[in-house]
Amino acid sequence: MARKDKTPRYCPAWYVQAAEGMIRNNTSLKQSALDLGIQLDPDEVLVIERRKEFQEILRGEANKYYAAVANDPTRTKSTVLGKLVVQAELLHAQGDYDKAAIVLEKVAKIEGWTGADQNVNVFAGLTARDIQEARDRISAEVKIAQA
Repeated sequence: MARKDKTPRYCPAWYVQAAEGMIRNNTSLKQSALDLGIQLDPDEVLVIERRKEFQEILRGEANKYYAAVANDPTRTKSTVLGKLVVQAELLHAQGDYDKAAIVLEKVAKIEGWTGADQNVNVFAGLTARDIQEARDRISAEVKIAQA
């Protein structure tokens, strides 16, 4: 009897492990399978990579990985800044001075050293009425002092 299109196909359990390895280590299916001790010839790799079930597993593992990275409680502003500074230093050591300067400029923006955020508002919390009253009071004191 012919298989229906909607009938699920069998997927070996190592597909999930291979997909996870591909995402976490940024490797190919062949390398990830070798890491698991599974030998695949190039034709098998192509067939597996094209399988709808494998692509769904791979997409699911990618989503799990990215969700874990996004929800990592140890990732803070400081860790991001530290990583950017290290990247800038690596770029500088490679001679990519322009790229290193761009990264350092981004660090400065995150720190609030540059951009519109560097303006200090000395009138923070004061209303127009408060400013007018202070102006009138100072004007009156100046008139008294001049007399």
